[in-house]
Amino acid sequence: MHGLLIAIGAVFGVLAAACAYLIALNEYRQRMLRMDQNPRRMALQTALVTFLFILIASIVLSFVLQPGE
Repeated sequence: MHGLLIAIGAVFGVLAAACAYLIALNEYRQRMLRMDQNPRRMALQTALVTFLFILIASIVLSFVLQPGE
């Protein structure tokens, strides 16, 4: 059961990260940023954090929902 929930978390993590990247990139491009700020790098960091959050949440959920052994 752990592997299935982690695989589902990874798939949805990638989808959530892609959406977070596109939304963050659009927002960062609309804002007036300083010259030393790169909107693509900042959006990529946002996507990475989103992916890690979803993946860690699925790992924790796999242990919470494990059947009684």
